[in-house]
Amino acid sequence: MNALVLYESKYGNTERVAEAIALALQQSLPTRLAAVGEIDDCEEALRGLGLLVVGGPTHRHGVSPILHETLECLGGHALEGIAVATFDTRLHGMRIVTGSAAVRLARLLRHHGARIVVAPESFLVEGAEGPLDAGELEHAREWVAEILEAVAALA
Repeated sequence: MNALVLYESKYGNTERVAEAIALALQQSLPTRLAAVGEIDDCEEALRGLGLLVVGGPTHRHGVSPILHETLECLGGHALEGIAVATFDTRLHGMRIVTGSAAVRLARLLRHHGARIVVAPESFLVEGAEGPLDAGELEHAREWVAEILEAVAALA
């Protein structure tokens, strides 16, 4: 099974989380890390993929326009049979107040046939431009263990 960690990052915080996730996944699966700007062909990016992890910063309570536009290339049930996990970076506070790109991403990707294997996850930043809260990269590595356990249970 191959994995792809796809992310969008404005200030580098989401990129750091995506890198930590990819490094942790690489210990168990062949994993590619890609920023949304690196994806030219959705079909090619999804070919042979068993796990897709998608994340971005929470933007106006949801998904940033750049990430949303990139994911629009997914036609119909393009993610059928692919295990998916979503994450975001966001400010402290209740999700109802801050919003969550991860929750919106999960809904969007489920619409394209994705099987969401773990609950959407948030990684907290101290301010609009960051930095990440202390311990968030370790949090990312722990979340990967949950993802791998969920994927193994599907097999």
